Amino acid sequence: DAKDKAASSGRPKRVRKTTTNYVPEEETKKEMIIPDGKGEKLGEMPNVVQKFGDVTWSTPCLKSLYYIVFGVGKKAEFKKHLLQFNGFNFSEEKEEAELEKVTQKIYKLKLDQLKEIMDLCDIDRSMDSFEEKKNPDKDMLSTRFLEWLQEPKASGKKLKKASAKRKSSSSSAAAAKAPKKKSPPKKAKKEASKPKKKKQTAKPADDDEEEVNIPGVSTDKIRSKIQSIVANADKDSVTVKDVRKKLEDWLDMDLLEYKNSIRTLVMDAM
Repeated sequence: DAKDKAASSGRPKRVRKTTTNYVPEEETKKEMIIPDGKGEKLGEMPNVVQKFGDVTWSTPCLKSLYYIVFGVGKKAEFKKHLLQFNGFNFSEEKEEAELEKVTQKIYKLKLDQLKEIMDLCDIDRSMDSFEEKKNPDKDMLSTRFLEWLQEPKASGKKLKKASAKRKSSSSSAAAAKAPKKKSPPKKAKKEASKPKKKKQTAKPADDDEEEVNIPGVSTDKIRSKIQSIVANADKDSVTVKDVRKKLEDWLDMDLLEYKNSIRTLVMDAM
């Protein structure tokens, strides 16, 4: 019958294979390696640690500082990574290009933003700390900030105690509750008061136009040429160095000593 034919056919019986359930491997988080620089770690500077404690992940100056140092990152890791930072550590062949990128990030900041970041890092920006002994402009502050990023150092300022703030706030609250004494009526002045002269407020240094003292060519011509170069270039990829090189070809001279002034004009054009 049919069963005998199937048995005599000589075909081996099929062995059923056992199945194993697929278990995905857990992804291991890669911890960022902070390069070892030449300066002090921010986490070892008491003033910086205290200032970091006064800001949150979403504070703009903290986010801007992280972007300048490390680029884009996660908010939860901003403080952790920055407190381990102790200066840039670029290889010799990449140092100039990498520092140029950092410089461009700094110059894209507004003056108020730059001051906030420097205060967060406890960097001295007082007038007396500069050789010129004048109110520092954006170029002076940017140069100092870049130098500090290459080799961070504690300012040495005395750490302000948080308890002092609480004490002053409590005393001010007590003063507000205390009844105010009525001041005696002021006597009428016999002579008519002279009109007060309005104080002339000095324009901030960053509003002044940048002057480039290149022999044989005016600042206006340099500014016009830079605007033309930037207008015809890719603004996302063009660097200050690229513009300076084109200016050197145009003038047939080395402009390295004028790089700071040229950088300011390029940033204005961008």
